[in-house]
Amino acid sequence: MTVYVETDFLLALAKDSDWLQGSAKDALAEYDVETSPFSYLELLLARERYEFDYVPLVANLLELVPVQSEEEKQVVLKAVNYYDEGMTSFDAFHAATAETRGMDVLSSEKDYEEIEVGRVPLEPPDEE
Repeated sequence: MTVYVETDFLLALAKDSDWLQGSAKDALAEYDVETSPFSYLELLLARERYEFDYVPLVANLLELVPVQSEEEKQVVLKAVNYYDEGMTSFDAFHAATAETRGMDVLSSEKDYEEIEVGRVPLEPPDEE
């Protein structure tokens, strides 16, 4: 049986010790587990509290706790790289989603100009 897991499950596996860690490991043996990119986004947000080495952690967790499709996996991996390069968690996931889908981002956020994602300016043009 395949079950959907959320961020508590990922954190239980990621942290050195967690009161749910044993249950999470047992569930890995009993079920096929799957999650969404949202759980990995939340994991990046929690990273500031738990201070784990998130780049190898996410790559390893994706093997244990996959997302539904190869496209979603690419979004997660690209987002982690963008986050590692200094983008916020949310902007990193937006950039990775747009890039994976082959789209530009309509945004006022200038960080998109520093990466391989095209930005369509949301702000009004300068009227000079």
